[in-house]
Amino acid sequence: MLPTTQKDIKVEIRPEDRETPCRAARNLCIKMYYYGRIFCWAVFFLFVVLPISMIAGLIYALLRVVRSCICGADPGRYIEQVNLRKSEVTPFRRFLVLNRAPMVLAFVLPISRFYQIYRRLTNDMAQVLASAPLEHANRVQKVKAQFETWKKEGGNRRIVTGRPGWQRVSLKHSEYKKTSFKVTLERMSDILEINTAERYVKVEPLVNMGQLVPAIMKKGWTLPVVPELEELTVGGMIAGTGVESSSHHSGLFQEFCIELELVLASGECVTCSRTQQPELFEAFFWSYGTLGFLMSAKLRIIQCEPYVRLVYYPFDKESEFIDFWTKESQKGVRFAEAGGNDVNLSKDNEPGETHCARFIEGLVFSENDGVVMLGEFASKVGNDGTYYNHGAWHQPYFYRHASDAANKARKSGKPVVEYLPIRSYYYRHSRSVFWEMENIVPLGDSPIFRWGFGWMLPPSVGFLKITTPPDVQKFYDTKHVVQDMLVPATKLAPSLATFRKHFDIYPLWVCPMVLRPNRGLVHPTGDKYELFVDIGAYGVPGEVNKGKDYDVVKEIRAVEEYVTSVKGYEMLYADSYMTRNEFGKMFDRQLYDSLRKQLGADKAFPDIYDKIVEPKRLAQLKELFGEEATK
Repeated sequence: MLPTTQKDIKVEIRPEDRETPCRAARNLCIKMYYYGRIFCWAVFFLFVVLPISMIAGLIYALLRVVRSCICGADPGRYIEQVNLRKSEVTPFRRFLVLNRAPMVLAFVLPISRFYQIYRRLTNDMAQVLASAPLEHANRVQKVKAQFETWKKEGGNRRIVTGRPGWQRVSLKHSEYKKTSFKVTLERMSDILEINTAERYVKVEPLVNMGQLVPAIMKKGWTLPVVPELEELTVGGMIAGTGVESSSHHSGLFQEFCIELELVLASGECVTCSRTQQPELFEAFFWSYGTLGFLMSAKLRIIQCEPYVRLVYYPFDKESEFIDFWTKESQKGVRFAEAGGNDVNLSKDNEPGETHCARFIEGLVFSENDGVVMLGEFASKVGNDGTYYNHGAWHQPYFYRHASDAANKARKSGKPVVEYLPIRSYYYRHSRSVFWEMENIVPLGDSPIFRWGFGWMLPPSVGFLKITTPPDVQKFYDTKHVVQDMLVPATKLAPSLATFRKHFDIYPLWVCPMVLRPNRGLVHPTGDKYELFVDIGAYGVPGEVNKGKDYDVVKEIRAVEEYVTSVKGYEMLYADSYMTRNEFGKMFDRQLYDSLRKQLGADKAFPDIYDKIVEPKRLAQLKELFGEEATK
């Protein structure tokens, strides 16, 4: 059954929205205020921050040279030199690789930080100037008009968003967009409505977490699941996915979506939910914009407190870590089965053995060193712990702080308790991009760097991409891993062993989530809710750190094969080396393929496989398995 389409939205100009001399003067003053702030920041960065960063980068580079001359190359640099000698990299490219950290410090960090400030101020200005609901209707009409243009052109090219590939919060470059028909989602970054009475917020797809979460937190509300990085957008979390430390009871980001507004291949605008066009609603998640384009989303919100009480439990044996993590995470499944009932509002969640923590997160530092963190909302800082504002720019990276807290707990013989401001907790891994900053700027967690330049972190993922030359990116592609795999929690032990065998990367992120039975691309194998775990590996594999040969394609494919065998899933933002047939075995494409044909999406949008496995990966697969591998 095809979706019921909405009638074309007729925009009625309200008296308060009409252009009057007073309104025009007001708008001019607002623009002057915001552009004035942008100009002041630009001057500050150009004449103060950038020169200081350039000098600091030069000094950093010189100190590394002096250290190498006196003490010899540090292990990390020596290993990079060994790996570079095995690669076909020109001397200039080799220089860029070996001096990436000084270059990032001198140029990427200040420019990236200014760009983030610029985006925030322009978004704020647009929010003040425009009536969001009125402008939203106009923007939807403009998107529909572009679909009509595509039809008149002949409809031969695949439709993609016009958002540049470098702005994507992923290491991928979106090369498939080069020959596609680009539809511009003109400034779809407004929060359309916050309704605390009915517990929802309505937003446009380009609203990011750094914009949305603070806006609703001012009113004492938050999202059930807040993805870690502030650059992540609502559209990306819905068309892709999002997971965090509250997902063991609230599920993935899609689970608290109430309603989606989509433009389909026909150019029609439709609304879908679990009760209205439920098949389209289920299939859209994880579909990466290959069934239609998201125009707005209505999301459920929950009440929050100003602090998170966080308890650190250290473990010296992997088996004990797994047992404790599983016992605590499993408690969230019953709340998911009850329809995502907020654990803080449930009368069934009293303190005791069956109490479900609001937040659960595990970090594995080695085979026999890990920490599990349990968190709860708190109205104030209690006497049973200490206050810790991790959001301050000079604080150490959170994974290092968690390791220190675990060591402190080992010495004292009891768990460490801390109280973090809620925003500080939500974005605890942002400044270090989990632990990737350690590879980008090795001294980034030193006190001198933190106090002097920590306020510029994290760098924009987009700026890191566009400042990396293609040859250098090719080198990193073969020496670096960024992967998240979702596997059943019952397979945690063998999964950690598999990651250890093929990646040998630490720390590992171990985050629980519950999956709901559905007909979409990702779901548990049976008809019951099931606890899964997201294992995140980000960094340089152990073999590379030892200066040994490392076949990244072979090792990632081995992990992908294992994940498929245990009925797990690969996060689609990461590099995938699966053939088209292997991709179809991992993900349930039945409903997805059916709807693509039914809605004409197969003639309008790229297939999800072609968006996930980019041309350079396809070329590698064809080289290994022939043309049939990608058909």
